[in-house]
Amino acid sequence: MKNRKVLLTAAIATMGAGAILTAAIAVAKAQTDSTLDELAAHNDNPATDYDAAIARFAQVQAEEGDAINPLCHSKLMTHGNKTERVIVLVHGMTNCPQQFAEFAPLFFEHGYNVLIPRMPRNGLADRMTEELKYLTAEELRDCCNTMVDIARGLGDHVTFLGISAGGSMAAWVAQHRADVDKAVVIAPSIGFTNLGADKLTSFAIMLTHYLPNIGSQYFFPFQGGPQYSYLGYSSRGIGEVMRFGKSISKSAKNEKPAAKSILVVTNAADTAVNSKMNLALVKMWRSRGYGAIEEYEFDADKKLIHDIIDPQQVQQQTALVYPILFDLITR
Repeated sequence: MKNRKVLLTAAIATMGAGAILTAAIAVAKAQTDSTLDELAAHNDNPATDYDAAIARFAQVQAEEGDAINPLCHSKLMTHGNKTERVIVLVHGMTNCPQQFAEFAPLFFEHGYNVLIPRMPRNGLADRMTEELKYLTAEELRDCCNTMVDIARGLGDHVTFLGISAGGSMAAWVAQHRADVDKAVVIAPSIGFTNLGADKLTSFAIMLTHYLPNIGSQYFFPFQGGPQYSYLGYSSRGIGEVMRFGKSISKSAKNEKPAAKSILVVTNAADTAVNSKMNLALVKMWRSRGYGAIEEYEFDADKKLIHDIIDPQQVQQQTALVYPILFDLITR
């Protein structure tokens, strides 16, 4: 009899805990979803000509300040006039514009003007900084919008490329900016590994918001790799990237993408992002009747790392990746 009472008590406690957790997840989803529509809002203000674009970019650089690593300021490679084509290249979280040091010239040499913005809160000289805990999804959205506006004055045909968190920014541009000719979405951080369910993602976002920030650099600092990137992530910063990605998925459920064409590049060997959620986003885009989308996946046997762009990463294979990407983007 005693054992039965113990088992009954344990069962009731388990069910109670399950009910509380279920309720908490539901509340988290409701709270998170209430902010997502705001991330779809944007005020387009494209530069009217080349001089206006240059003036706006100068303002962006002036606002970056002295705390930025000299290698990590926003960059602009220009031919001195508005060209037929312009490309925007957006780096991943913890990295900076220097990530494209060897990739960007390929486009410049083929006549492109090249705009390489610094993602908000990234690129500081202090590699142990906790600045990423202040990153917001709204800042990512505003950076997207500003860079598209500047690019409109730099070239007639606008390509917007991003990788990882920058890939999420490219996905936002694909969803919302009709004046972009091609959005190139590389390994976007729409969701993170083993966290695919919609409600669980919302719960994780809520936890990163309410719990104290965790800086991974204090526990598992990155080893090797670029000397200009941060040594770790911020849990709150990751939560905001997830919220940003969730807003894109929500918009995609309701309307087709605005960009004229989309290229989605994934890596079968990539364990840093949730490929299922990325594929789900593509599926949603197609389900809305959007046909101008191309997909390319690097095979797992290539054993590529998540960051397939930065030549300073350990185990990098840019000799394999760059020609393929360049052909996909420019054809």
